[in-house]
Amino acid sequence: MNQKIVRILTGSLITLVGVGALLDALGLFSFWAGLREIWPLGLVIAGLLVLINNLKQIVWAGLLVIAGVLLQLRTLDIIDFNVFALFWPVVIIGIGISVLINRSVANKKIRIQDMDNVSAVFGGSETINASKDYQGGKATAVFGGVSIDLRDAVIKKEATLNVFALCGGIELKVPRDWTVRSQVFPILGGVESKSQRNTDKNDGPVLVIAGTVALGGVEVKS
Repeated sequence: MNQKIVRILTGSLITLVGVGALLDALGLFSFWAGLREIWPLGLVIAGLLVLINNLKQIVWAGLLVIAGVLLQLRTLDIIDFNVFALFWPVVIIGIGISVLINRSVANKKIRIQDMDNVSAVFGGSETINASKDYQGGKATAVFGGVSIDLRDAVIKKEATLNVFALCGGIELKVPRDWTVRSQVFPILGGVESKSQRNTDKNDGPVLVIAGTVALGGVEVKS
């Protein structure tokens, strides 16, 4: 459900940008001039999309929203500050809070779980799953990278992995006898499959990749 909401919101925003650009080209509305005044709201929207997609990412979603609000106030000349001087302190604060709530920025885990729930925000996550009844799950990458190694996992019939990548990447390593089907909605991004099946049968395990990829990508390989 969350993936569907994110997809609807993202598609609607892109459509609105396209309509605005068209009106600007026709000389009916100064879209680009107005956009220069409110572009920081894009960070606020990105933070909200991250939060909708995965409530566990409230720390980084909140920082994106706060950064967007501060930049918007600066753009409107309400407050003034050095953007680059604040960037790293904010990132360090986010890392510290993530550590305090037991979400490491970079980790490698070996697990045997039927469902994955992996995320990386401004960092990296590497997971090896050896489940004997893998059923999919969720993978989120925002300004970071997620790697899930499923080469020792087993799908009895079909599994679905919901992905959300915003300026990030998701790498999936799968067995060569799996069939990978993409149902991803790409926005200036996409899914690249380097996996090669070593069987001609059509009744083998199937991994369905669904979700949204914006300014990022999903790479599947054996």
